[in-house]
Amino acid sequence: MNRTTLSALVITLLVASISIKILSYGAHSSTYPGDDDIASLLQKNGFETHKADANTDPAWTYGVRKDCRLQIANVSPQGWHRSVIEWEAVGQTLLYSADGRLYGSQPIIKPMTIHYLRRLERYMGIDAPPVRVRAIIIAPECPSNAIASTELASLS
Repeated sequence: MNRTTLSALVITLLVASISIKILSYGAHSSTYPGDDDIASLLQKNGFETHKADANTDPAWTYGVRKDCRLQIANVSPQGWHRSVIEWEAVGQTLLYSADGRLYGSQPIIKPMTIHYLRRLERYMGIDAPPVRVRAIIIAPECPSNAIASTELASLS
C-alpha cells in the first residue's frame, strides 16, 4: 500500500469517526444518572430531604428524620470520588450501592467496564442507560433499620 492510499484511508476513517460522533451527539442518553429516585426513597421512609448546592461534587441528597441523617450521592463508576467520600464519612457508616448490591468499599472494575461499554453504545447511537453507583453515608445516630438494605441496594 503506498503512502497516498494509506493517508486517504486514515483521513476517511477520521472523518467517519467524527461524523458518527456528531450525528449521534443529540440522540444518546445522559452519561450521568439523575437523583430523583434518591429523594423519593428518602421521603418514602419518612425523611425530610434537601439537596446540596448545585456546584458541589458529588451532589449529595440529604435525608433527616429526628436525629438520623443520611446522605446519598451519585459517584463516578471510575472511583474518582472515593477519597472525598471517605473523608466526609469519617466516624459514620459508608456504603456503596452498585449493581443492585451494597458494598463496604466502592467496586471499580465491573461498574467501570460497564460504564465504558455503555459509552461506546451511545457513540454508536444505541440508547444505553448510565451506570449507577451511589455512595451512602449513615450517621451513627441512625437505627440499623432506618432504610431497608434491599431498598438502598436498589438505588443502583
